[in-house]
Amino acid sequence: MAKDFLLEIGVEPLPARFLRPGLEQLGEKIQAALLEHRLAFKCLSRYGTPRRLAVLVKDLADKSETLSKTVQGPPASRWKGPDGAWTREAAGFAGKHGLKPENLKTVRTPKGEFLSATVILPGRKAEDILSEVLPGLIASLEFPKSMEWEPSRMKFARPIRRVAALLGSKLVSFRIADLKSGRLIGGLAAEGKKPAILKDASAYPRTLGMLLVQADLEDRKQCLLKKLEQTARHLGARVDLDEELIEETVCMTEHPAPVSGMFKDEFLALPRALLAVVLKKQLKFFTVSAQDGTLKPAFVGVRDGISEGQALVREGYQRVLTARLSDAVFFFRRDLRASLESKLPDLESLGYQKDLGSMAQKAQRVRALTATLCGLMREEDRPVNEKAAQDIARLCYADLVCEVVKEFPELQGTMGGVYARKEGLDERVALGLEQFYFPTAGKAPIPTTDEGALVSLAAKMDSLAGCFALGLEPTGKADPYALRRHALGLLRILLEKQLPFDAGKLALAALDLQPLSLDAKAKDAAAKKIADFLWGRAQSFFEEMGYRVDEVRAVQQGALENFPRTLLRLAALSSIRKHPDFEALSAAFKRASNILKQAGANGDAALDKDALREPAEKDLFSAVEQAEASARGEFVRRDYEAGLRVLVGIKPALDKFFEDVMVMAEDPALRRARLGLLSRLVGLFKEAADLSELQPAAASPSR
Repeated sequence: MAKDFLLEIGVEPLPARFLRPGLEQLGEKIQAALLEHRLAFKCLSRYGTPRRLAVLVKDLADKSETLSKTVQGPPASRWKGPDGAWTREAAGFAGKHGLKPENLKTVRTPKGEFLSATVILPGRKAEDILSEVLPGLIASLEFPKSMEWEPSRMKFARPIRRVAALLGSKLVSFRIADLKSGRLIGGLAAEGKKPAILKDASAYPRTLGMLLVQADLEDRKQCLLKKLEQTARHLGARVDLDEELIEETVCMTEHPAPVSGMFKDEFLALPRALLAVVLKKQLKFFTVSAQDGTLKPAFVGVRDGISEGQALVREGYQRVLTARLSDAVFFFRRDLRASLESKLPDLESLGYQKDLGSMAQKAQRVRALTATLCGLMREEDRPVNEKAAQDIARLCYADLVCEVVKEFPELQGTMGGVYARKEGLDERVALGLEQFYFPTAGKAPIPTTDEGALVSLAAKMDSLAGCFALGLEPTGKADPYALRRHALGLLRILLEKQLPFDAGKLALAALDLQPLSLDAKAKDAAAKKIADFLWGRAQSFFEEMGYRVDEVRAVQQGALENFPRTLLRLAALSSIRKHPDFEALSAAFKRASNILKQAGANGDAALDKDALREPAEKDLFSAVEQAEASARGEFVRRDYEAGLRVLVGIKPALDKFFEDVMVMAEDPALRRARLGLLSRLVGLFKEAADLSELQPAAASPSR
């Protein structure tokens, strides 16, 4: 008979960022365990608050399904001996599975006949299975950081204080750490609610509701949003619904209750970003705006509990906020006493990395690389304001020694822009400083101006060059210098600003500037590692855009020499792939590539057209010659799809060539000429894409 099953792990308050991943793990592991042990169930729900991780399984079978399976044994030829008696091997195999030798059967396989045993695995009580499985399952949950708190030294995100486990109304008994499973579930701690005894697993959500706990994360979020909307109407304003803060608040509370308050108008003189950081990051308060978007001297905090004693809570919130904002005013006014320029000497004492020098030295490298990039822009006939670019590069790290940024590191860059405007510097410089660290996330905006983009690009490449030269590449778990973010940001700037710079050459230029003793071989090795790392980020970027894995591989050759052009090649390849003749052409191209590889030609065979004899090879030569001029013209105009369509027109001549011509002729001159013809064809295609990387449509990973 099916019954509901509940497991609740009661813990000391979890960090907000641990809650959702912990719940996901718990649900996945329980589901996997039930399937592994053949326990049928209807559905599974997760419930989580800072003080609990819980899973409720509906209609769990009270017994696992009986399983009959066939086990293969030794070859049938070793069933009996010459005297007709059962061999020890056959008897042992039968005994192992609780059978007599005469109960064994034979099974025919591609490798011959083998003995087999039909084994019946009887069903087991769900209660017994759960008692065995749950201790190890709970202990296997992983968190970014774990604690030890009891004699057995079990590790968990936070100390476990109680475990409830029920199958229907029956207790599932087991021990975990220094605890024995029971029926107690915790109430709303903020209200001092005592634990309750749960009589039946199915009553779990209802019982939590009576204890004032909103245990479903999505329900709790919707409840919070509704209450924030009501608070906004009461204030006659708009509560700024920062998604990150909403998620954090939901994961920090069990019964969220908004409390609005006010602060002095004079604090509105602080930069908006600074004000928002104090409210959102330090105190977890929501900012409040007028309908026109301007900040109001109001905030909304969220307490954990029912809406009683709001006046006292509001008073406490306002007192703490006033103290924090007063500190911010002090730091801000102190920073304004001196210019950004005057702070530059302090960068000498601020270390970047022990082998790469101070932040002042890093700034010098960024300036030098920025100058190189400005020169490349001139060569592309896209001149920029080089003075503004150099001013940004000179001042880009100055705010790191400012008091506000020391107190609020997340405002680096932002405060540089604020102080530059206060000093009356060019808006290009102020905007470049403000956006210097852009993009700060995968889909966040890049710097707006070309000048700002160039300096940001230079800084990111300098970081990559220095770290890779020292062997400080990211690992699976650690990326202390944020090199993955730098690499993706660098690629996005190249792409979105349409900068045709060769990333490999930029890496070498950046390596030349590092304060390290690198010989030519070491520089080349580091540059290759950087290129490989960038290409790894590029692959992920393109695949997230929806391109197939094999299409991305097909444009890898020369991809980093001009990243915007690479995207055009990729888009063209993806589009032309729909052409009815393309798949057959791709197969013929692979054949040509394979012939060249086997012959050791690898695309460098010489073509002597006068040595060609057969009509089919002469026709192919003519088709290639005509296509070259037309396709390359389209490639120069960056219309790669049109160029590929021209090349698709070669297919009939290529098919005829393979039908009528033996490439590896006995005559050396003729063989060289035919290999040269294929080499010329393959090289032409590779200017757009290497079709040998493409898989047949049915086998190619879909978008």
